[in-house]
Amino acid sequence: MGLKSQQGEPQPLRSPPVMKRPEIPQLPEPGDRCRKQAAPRGDRRARYFPSADPCPAEPETKRRVRGIFRRISVCLALVAFTTFAAHAGTPAPVVGGPLEVQAHPGMHRVDLSWPNQGKAVRYEVERAATAGGEWATLPNPTPELRRFSDFVGEAGKKFFYRVRALSSGEPGGWSLPVSATTLPFEREKLAEDVQRSAVRFFFDMAHPEAGLAPEGTPGWMTADREPICAIGASGLGMANLIVGIEHGWIPREEGLELALRMLRFLDTKADKHKGAFGHWINGASGETLNFGKWKNSVDLVETAFLIQGVILLREYFDGSSPEQVELRDIANRLIEGVEWDQFMFEGRGGAVMAWHWHPDDKGVEVIPIRGFHEAMMPYILGIGSDTHPIDPRSFYTGWMDPKQGLGKPREDFGITHTLERGIGWPLFFAHYSHIGFDPREITYDGKTYFDHFADACRIQQLYAKSRAAEFKGYDTLWGQAASLFPKGYRANEPGEKDDGTIATTAALSSMPYLPEAVNPCMESMYLNYGGQLWGAYGFYNALNPTQNWVGKKYIGIELAPIAPMIENHRSGLLWRLFMKAPEVQRARERIEKAQPPPQ
Repeated sequence: MGLKSQQGEPQPLRSPPVMKRPEIPQLPEPGDRCRKQAAPRGDRRARYFPSADPCPAEPETKRRVRGIFRRISVCLALVAFTTFAAHAGTPAPVVGGPLEVQAHPGMHRVDLSWPNQGKAVRYEVERAATAGGEWATLPNPTPELRRFSDFVGEAGKKFFYRVRALSSGEPGGWSLPVSATTLPFEREKLAEDVQRSAVRFFFDMAHPEAGLAPEGTPGWMTADREPICAIGASGLGMANLIVGIEHGWIPREEGLELALRMLRFLDTKADKHKGAFGHWINGASGETLNFGKWKNSVDLVETAFLIQGVILLREYFDGSSPEQVELRDIANRLIEGVEWDQFMFEGRGGAVMAWHWHPDDKGVEVIPIRGFHEAMMPYILGIGSDTHPIDPRSFYTGWMDPKQGLGKPREDFGITHTLERGIGWPLFFAHYSHIGFDPREITYDGKTYFDHFADACRIQQLYAKSRAAEFKGYDTLWGQAASLFPKGYRANEPGEKDDGTIATTAALSSMPYLPEAVNPCMESMYLNYGGQLWGAYGFYNALNPTQNWVGKKYIGIELAPIAPMIENHRSGLLWRLFMKAPEVQRARERIEKAQPPPQ
């Protein structure tokens, strides 16, 4: 492995509001004889991979299956509690007078927006054919959001809308009627429409104090009804902020204010240990929240995704204004403060980085970060660190374990591929570390990561077509990753356990790698399934046409790659920003020098 040499205007978004999300239950203890740390949201990653000291009698496949089922049980609880917790135990807020609603025409749809009314408020939307006609309540799977999208399904349809705020007290008054007419579908505008809708999530849903991104919605609140903020999703959300500013969807001044709010909070209020952050954080207090058994443990992978976003902000805001100078100063403190060298341990064959670390050393088992999966970023940042660098040889002894390798060659659908094992892997592996790090600049087994990722996408597309007779929609839809599915949450991938679930992020975030396959898939999602699949912030999390099911939620880290990766396809903006950073330049140089001789 080695590194290559470098080579009609929408309305801006305004005023990040406070959004309500129902609380989740206390996470259970893992109860695992191998002592691997439990992960609520299904943890897309860690339990996919053997620990540093796996149970010797248990095959890798059984360990993976056992870990996945443990994660599913926790995530089922999260999804179930979302439904009823929204109405429990919250004092009735004061709901003001009629809302000021705006109607925006969209392709085959009408989008509505209004000012946020605070916590514990839900919204009801009605539609009529005329301003004084008969009003009908529209189904709203995300009633706590201050946006609504009415996907009509055809052009030239004019409707009138009114909205009111609801709480456990008296409802507010209806807004004045507003109207809009649906627009024709234009294929060339769809990708930008998808981008803009996803970007809104990270602006609208920013925590009012911390500015950080939520774990998801609906759902995910603390016992005292504070939104749970996700460190990894916040890092990827920073990339969304840049995309929104670059396209004029977010005014630059407001985007800079939000970026500064995030960095100030992380710098002065958020819990840190050796400069690293936990997976979840309380957006009001800055306290680390339980993600698994130990409350205080830090997550090096989520921290790396956060620092990736911090680097992008620093490189993007390069002006001389006092606010931008302050942003860069704080960014440098956060970047330089992560003590990557304190999270290394001696594994089989050499140094490897730990996935989690606990400040009290309460017996947390070390889960090594070994490729191939989504977590290359901790090694890039650790090796490139100016203050706490790790041994660059760990890229080969840790990320590319010489006794495990990144995979074994195999052929599927006429394509030879070597990353990971099996017919295919969840496609988020190709996204999270590559919001910023250009996969064209790293090679394995004679091909760039970009080419490996294109192969993985093509295999998933051909796999879906091969099972189109079994699963409805697989003739045009493809893409599996970690997502909701009809029985809860899991990391989906091609194979015998496939139940027909498509993760919307999988194909959409793969736009740079195989646009000729992503665009028809995206178009099919919109035109064939948009009535159920499209919501306030674009496509919902997942769908299963075979079971007539849609996962009508937004999960921060799964929505987050869509707009940045589409932007990398369109302009390469985030790849350019990240690859010019001094930390990344140092990492590339050091990794190249540390490359072992061919065996």
